[in-house]
Amino acid sequence: MYITVKSIRRDLGFRGIETTDIIIGLPMIITFIVLFCFTPLKIPAIIGFMIGIFCLLPINVSKKNRMYKVIGLIIKYLLRDKVYVYKIERRVSECEK
Repeated sequence: MYITVKSIRRDLGFRGIETTDIIIGLPMIITFIVLFCFTPLKIPAIIGFMIGIFCLLPINVSKKNRMYKVIGLIIKYLLRDKVYVYKIERRVSECEK
């Protein structure tokens, strides 16, 4: 008898929160608290916190289920090496016909 695992993700069981979400979320919350409480950068702190929450939103796109993973895929796609192929077409002049 074999025991099968549905997924290899480390799921914490609380609405699909993974350990990587906590690793990303805790420093984000701590920096937000420090910036919001102890510096005059209240508006940038709120904007950064909203962007961080947006990046942690769960979405259904293939197996990448968080927005920060999709943003990473988009950045990787845009910054990939591009190979351009040029073809020189030779025009036939009327003398050669």
